Amino acid sequence: MSRTVTLLFAALAAVCASASEHKQCDHPSGAIPLTGKSCDKQLAAPQVSCLIPNEVQGGLAQPNLNTVQRAADIFSWQQFIALNWPAAEGSRGEPAAGLPVTAPGPRVWETWQEGFEVYLPEGRKPADWNEAEHLPAGCRGASKWLMRSAKVSDVVDQTLQALPTDATLPAELKDQRGRLLRYEIRLNRPLFDYIVEHKLYNGTQQAKASVIDFPVGSQLVKAAWRELDGDDIPYFLATDACVCEDTGNGIPGQCEVKKMGLAGFHIMTKTAAAPQWIWSTFEQVDNVIRTHPEVAPLNDPTCPAGRCPSNRQTADGIPSQLSRVIPVPDQDPDCGQPNQAVDNIAVLNQDVQNAKQLKDSFLRYYQLIGTQWPLHGRKEAVKTAFEVLPELLANTTMESFSQNTSSCMGCHAMSRSLNPHRYVSGDFSFTLNNAKPQPKGARCVDVEASGSCSDAILGPLPVAPRDAWERKHWKKIQLGHQVTTRTYELAGPKYVGNRLHCESCHLNAGGNPDAAWWVDMDRYYPTPTSLQHRINGCFERSMNGYPLCSTEQGPEACNANPIMSGLTTYMAWLTREYRAKHPDGKPARGYPTFTARNGDSASGRRIYTQKCAFCHNNDGQGRYASHTYFRPALWGPNSFNACAGMSRPETIAAFLHANMPYTSGGMLTRSDADDLAAYIDDQCRPGKGGVGPNGGVCSFAPGCADGNQTQLP
Repeated sequence: MSRTVTLLFAALAAVCASASEHKQCDHPSGAIPLTGKSCDKQLAAPQVSCLIPNEVQGGLAQPNLNTVQRAADIFSWQQFIALNWPAAEGSRGEPAAGLPVTAPGPRVWETWQEGFEVYLPEGRKPADWNEAEHLPAGCRGASKWLMRSAKVSDVVDQTLQALPTDATLPAELKDQRGRLLRYEIRLNRPLFDYIVEHKLYNGTQQAKASVIDFPVGSQLVKAAWRELDGDDIPYFLATDACVCEDTGNGIPGQCEVKKMGLAGFHIMTKTAAAPQWIWSTFEQVDNVIRTHPEVAPLNDPTCPAGRCPSNRQTADGIPSQLSRVIPVPDQDPDCGQPNQAVDNIAVLNQDVQNAKQLKDSFLRYYQLIGTQWPLHGRKEAVKTAFEVLPELLANTTMESFSQNTSSCMGCHAMSRSLNPHRYVSGDFSFTLNNAKPQPKGARCVDVEASGSCSDAILGPLPVAPRDAWERKHWKKIQLGHQVTTRTYELAGPKYVGNRLHCESCHLNAGGNPDAAWWVDMDRYYPTPTSLQHRINGCFERSMNGYPLCSTEQGPEACNANPIMSGLTTYMAWLTREYRAKHPDGKPARGYPTFTARNGDSASGRRIYTQKCAFCHNNDGQGRYASHTYFRPALWGPNSFNACAGMSRPETIAAFLHANMPYTSGGMLTRSDADDLAAYIDDQCRPGKGGVGPNGGVCSFAPGCADGNQTQLP
């Protein structure tokens, strides 16, 4: 028999075996009795089965949203049980259907491809799906290797993994002995095959994609692992893992085999009814409160809050103190209130944990925290335009420091490809940002939840002057750049009355063409005095402060102010950068064309909760942890005043549509941008009092009188 025929028979046998395995997974007699209240008695209970469901019962279409939530939560538990079935040997991602769930060995999801296997240096093609995972040197005896130490960044997605809210402290989670939690990200075969088929693993090829649309059935999991000490092992999915440090550029080193236990688990599942995916999150039951004497929580209740602040980033080696901000739902639904989407998850968890089929399984020690799903009904045929229930969902081991603003779907909507010319959705997967090489000639920016590349952004500032003009003006150029990126810190209260940077609106240090960049300022303001007058206006309105100098005394007197001189010289440097690339070009002005309409503030609030709050906080006051600027205030005493250009809804709508969420400009629909602008404009700010977002009356230092907004050019 020829080798080709032999391989064909082997492939057919594998397909048949796989189909047979999945048929064996269906065990209706393994259904778990449920005691919790349901508004639809027809919903089937989860099974102790390796059968991975492909859709939520009812397809999210039941008119009673309590039923939809119940069906989504059952779906989550069925996923968790099936994915944690023992894996078949030699065939990644396949369950050993003939084994009980209590059998030892790697679980199904643990045999999926890790992100490090998919996104390789130089954009090399990944190995075939079933090729065994290669562990780093020093990992002998380990079943896997772990290097990620926080939840977000590329820095976001490749190495760092707990959502940061602080620009100074590491976004890492530590147990009570100061040991880091570790993370992994794994992709199932439909997701992997799509990435390989469309060459999305290669940054250059990915940048050419006009659309990214993963197939139904795609799944991605994120797992958080903690070190175990011995007596606590029976209460976890435990494994011998090779824990490595990142020695640079994702290269593992200092590897050591340790006993690790699963602490947190996210599941993303794309279904036909949920093109925005279903978002399920689980935790080990002892994460924040001791449930078993043998397990130490990630919290020390004896440590006073002053010394151990809850859910705050800490310095290296100092334990984190976790508490749950969003409680696990424990109320029965009122079936007569069909728009509430309530399910008693606490009782559902107890039903599954107490199932006789799981009495010897580690699954008994895990709990569903919640399931988030897209609400049908949005008119726009755009996946990133959605409403979501519940509005917020957080895992203490992954969104540790921003639980009160965490929305899985809202955050992941920011994902985008590396296309340097325009926004192309990453279809809710941040893993695409890890593709290399980055597009040639593009400036790529990483932030805490996404990354993007643009070939139009100017900068960054070189480390040293490159020609005679730069050498002559270098100190002023540097000062101008520093003031642009650290305005209130460097200019001080003498000139600035809030906590904003020029860069808060003029993104990428004034070098972003979609954010009113500073190219050709000498053309738009043809005399030095007119440009100086415009900059003074920004300090008075956008910075809610005071002019840098008096233009009435002439341009030379104003130029004697080092901040003014630095800013105008830095603007000239940006213009030179543009002209070097585009000698005959006509630079963009302001924001891309946008025809605004009256927005719906109530809709804007929902959009804000989903797509803005995790950066700017749920109260709009920005993030300034450790007395450091991380994300700017959008309203309140530290924001721009009522005379600033951004206070006009049509201006902020154009800015939002072109630039927000940060690095994902173009993701918001036009109606989303209008609604969001209306909501932000409704809030109190200097010069505009009224009722604040939390119902209190607000009155801040007057920046200008209501109704006296200056129409700025």
